[in-house]
Amino acid sequence: PPPPPPPTEPEPEHEETTPHSTGRWEELHGNYILRPPPDQQPRALIHFLGGALLGAAPQLSYRYMLERLSSRGYLIVATPYQLSFDHLTTCDEIVGRFELVAPDLAKEYGAVPVVGVGHSCGSLLHMLITSLFPDTPRAANALISYNNRGVGEAVPFFEELIVPLFSDKDRNGSGLMKAVIEVAREKYNGKVPSDDALLQLLQSIPSPIPGLAETLLSPSLIPIPTPIRESLTKMIAEPTYNALSNAGIPSLLLQSLDITQQIPKLIDEVEMGARDFVPTPDAMSSAARRAYRCRRTLLLQFDDDNLDDSEILEGYLKEAESVMKMKRPMITINLERKVLEGSHLTPLLGPSGGEGWGEALEETLGGVLGSMGGGGDGEEDGGSSSAKVVREKLGYEQVERVVDELVAWLDEGSL
Repeated sequence: PPPPPPPTEPEPEHEETTPHSTGRWEELHGNYILRPPPDQQPRALIHFLGGALLGAAPQLSYRYMLERLSSRGYLIVATPYQLSFDHLTTCDEIVGRFELVAPDLAKEYGAVPVVGVGHSCGSLLHMLITSLFPDTPRAANALISYNNRGVGEAVPFFEELIVPLFSDKDRNGSGLMKAVIEVAREKYNGKVPSDDALLQLLQSIPSPIPGLAETLLSPSLIPIPTPIRESLTKMIAEPTYNALSNAGIPSLLLQSLDITQQIPKLIDEVEMGARDFVPTPDAMSSAARRAYRCRRTLLLQFDDDNLDDSEILEGYLKEAESVMKMKRPMITINLERKVLEGSHLTPLLGPSGGEGWGEALEETLGGVLGSMGGGGDGEEDGGSSSAKVVREKLGYEQVERVVDELVAWLDEGSL
């Protein structure tokens, strides 16, 4: 018999731009990775956690600062997290996600010291991880704008306005927000929203009569006919998606949804009875005093930051040092607190396009603004004086000082 025909290769599937890839960033096991310059062994691995809400997309919110640290020779692992009233569950999810990526990086780079760096709520989470998760050691921690406030103090009018508004499931808007986010996510992926997503959206729109939308809108009324769906996809959705993909816009929009989707999740927690963080601020302070065990810690705060609790934490960590020395008298603890010019939002500053945009701005505007500011071409503060003038004029020189301070502190510890 004649030989069977060779197997036909399957049609290549439509390849979508990975929503987790932005510039030099890459996604690995749910973490965002920034590698040091090529052919350079990392000086240390910085495990970064961002602040409340914005920590869900650290590769966007803290892009400039983290890219600057990467260029100084550090391997960056930024673990996104969804804000919750339950900090312990959040810490457990962060540790689990980090442990998925750590073995791969260890195979590639060998043994590298791990330094925890956090901002605001991220600093609080690093403190809890170091205190309550003994299997997650850190060579050092840098806690920026440490914040430990109860919900009532952190969220104005929480009991008076937020709880009454969002504790009623029929009117809190959580379902509508989730439906809008799901439709947006499909749209940003270059698709015509599915029939299920459209049905969920329409049924979530508030109605004067409870249950009216679910009664009137049946699945049989919603489907978009296949020929129309295919035409919309080929004529509008895919061409628009492909055009925007060249500029990386769908990726940025998708990642911004990671921040937005936390809001209905928090509303659901309020509806289910959440009224404060777990552990409470007092319990978290107790954990810091009794169980914090990192031998080297930098507390970095800003002079115009009324949300900062670094000075209070400093006292608790000194108590933790006494507790640790009672168990191991020969141990040495290094604790520093430094105050820089800036505000609670300083680590978020910098061009939204990251270090590359910053360098382009400094090169393009450096001569003009340098002459206006009296700058020359000499080196100063890690960059030319004209570049410094650009950063000052555009308002992100302060974050450059944060990077310099972190690098200098890490250098002192040979990290």
